[in-house]
Amino acid sequence: MSEDAGPSRVFLWALLAVMGLVVVVALIVVFARGGTTQFDPETPEGVVQRYAQAVSDGDVRTALTYLAPEIADSCERVHPGTEDHRMTLVDTTERDGTARVEVIVATIYGSGPLGADEYQSEEAFDLVREDGSWFIETAPWQFTVCIESGQR
Repeated sequence: MSEDAGPSRVFLWALLAVMGLVVVVALIVVFARGGTTQFDPETPEGVVQRYAQAVSDGDVRTALTYLAPEIADSCERVHPGTEDHRMTLVDTTERDGTARVEVIVATIYGSGPLGADEYQSEEAFDLVREDGSWFIETAPWQFTVCIESGQR
């Protein structure tokens, strides 16, 4: 019996060592991941990212600077909701002075027994290029801070 116990014990220790190595590598990958990708502020993605961050922070004044000037100057201000949102870039399409940034917006409502309760939807931001800069013309309802007067 002692002859069989030696190889099986070595195999068991080797298996445990491999499993431990896999766990360590997995932890390194999870904790080494960087934070949110910061897009260039001169790109449509960067404008959308900064606008959405300003809205999430409740900074309507900064958010308005990312809207097309003719919209920001003549709209009725609304305060964004209090829900927490997470946004994931899906695709960006640029054409002759316009851009469409497609995103998935996760609206987080609280936490349940198995984690956060959330709803996801595909949304889009439409942008226009004026004087070399990108400005938002339309934004998803979750990120609205400005509506045309009389639309309420």
